[in-house]
Amino acid sequence: MKNFKIAFLAFIITLLAAGGLYFYAMHAGGNLRISSNNQDWGGFGSYFGGVLAPAASLLAGYMVYISFASNAHQQKLILARESISRLDLVLEMKLDAPFNNPCLGEIYYGLPLRKVIYAVSNNEITTTESMDKAILSLLHNVAIMTNSIRYYMNLLDEFPSTKKDSQWLGRLEQSYWIEKYSAVCSRMVRVVGQSAFEAKASAEELRSFNMVLRGE
Repeated sequence: MKNFKIAFLAFIITLLAAGGLYFYAMHAGGNLRISSNNQDWGGFGSYFGGVLAPAASLLAGYMVYISFASNAHQQKLILARESISRLDLVLEMKLDAPFNNPCLGEIYYGLPLRKVIYAVSNNEITTTESMDKAILSLLHNVAIMTNSIRYYMNLLDEFPSTKKDSQWLGRLEQSYWIEKYSAVCSRMVRVVGQSAFEAKASAEELRSFNMVLRGE
């Protein structure tokens, strides 16, 4: 929007400059009064139209470009949000799914996986290799999702606006994911180990994970 205001101001300045130059030329030629001759005004109209048409065309083309860029930005936001929502739904289902593996004993059989993770991280039970692999895989999926969240937050910050008032949206978005996944993810990292997590996820995924859920 700021760029559009600048372009529109440049358009107005161009028109004023063109009119000023025309009247200056008339004044320099000895025409000190406003002419009542139709031919003079016809010449002025042709001159002004010749300046106005290209300038208006440039402004119209720029408006089309701004509109296209804004629509493209909105489409990116929609696609990113849909992708995040799908990943979030899958992760939530996995964390709330019953743990149907008898490896940890009958007391934990059928409990939501989230509660089993908390129990393992609190050293209430001893984890197994298969359990560690499952948690590490789930943790990697969270890291993948945070990569999409970081991209979405960047799009929110770059949203076209007359004011820099969109940053609070990114912070609000981040606070939601911290509240939802930070605690359980910290426990999952504690179970599998930071080194195992870093070996599983890419550098970009780790960066997104630390930024979104740890605020680093």
